[in-house]
Amino acid sequence: MTDFDLNSRLEQFAGILAVEFLLHREPMLLIDRLLYSRDNRTTCEWAVVEGGPFVEPRLGIAAYVGVEFMAQCIGVHAGARARATGFGPPLGFLLGTRHYKTILPRFGIGETFQVTCEELIRDSSGMGSYECCILLRGISVAEARLSVLEKGRGRELSG
Repeated sequence: MTDFDLNSRLEQFAGILAVEFLLHREPMLLIDRLLYSRDNRTTCEWAVVEGGPFVEPRLGIAAYVGVEFMAQCIGVHAGARARATGFGPPLGFLLGTRHYKTILPRFGIGETFQVTCEELIRDSSGMGSYECCILLRGISVAEARLSVLEKGRGRELSG
């Protein structure tokens, strides 16, 4: 498959629920939907709602949970690429986080955030490094570099 073909398929996934690309299920499914995926970059979105996972009543989600939002965006990135080639989501592991910085103490209730991952490198063994950023109304509120391991392929999708 050429890069053009892959990007054409990935662009068709815009707006699809993240659950279609991840092995995560509630209550650990934190990302709502895929907004954009092309080349080595994927952007996802989630809204913080009262009663949602990790939400402290009237306070929101502690900022350190941002690392998991970033990791799930990477999972959507890998899952979208797998689906574009006829496979289900692969199994992935977060190996480490470097330089996580945030300007927020919490992700506030009622706010909608975007999280972007950019694949910097991925080798044939499945090891990869991603630059990640969380945005609120277009302003970066958290960033980090994550190391991951993608292990195996997802199931082949029928038809």
